Amino acid sequence: MTNKPKEAVYRLLGAKIEQLRTMLGWSQADLAQKTRLTRGSIANIEAGNQRILLHDVERFSGAFSIAPKVLLRGIWF
Repeated sequence: MTNKPKEAVYRLLGAKIEQLRTMLGWSQADLAQKTRLTRGSIANIEAGNQRILLHDVERFSGAFSIAPKVLLRGIWF
């Protein structure tokens, strides 16, 4: 069995989410509570192992008090 490579877009978005979270001094559990996701999902998203649904981008943006386009800046545009 081979490991499927992580898609760049999910790695980049996960890294940005982790960067924002750590800048705010939040734990993964803190962010999970704010986004209504599990801590495990936060860990997988930050590692680029879990795809993020469009409505979850909005959840993260709301938790960070930024516009979704700010969260996605540098990833697609």
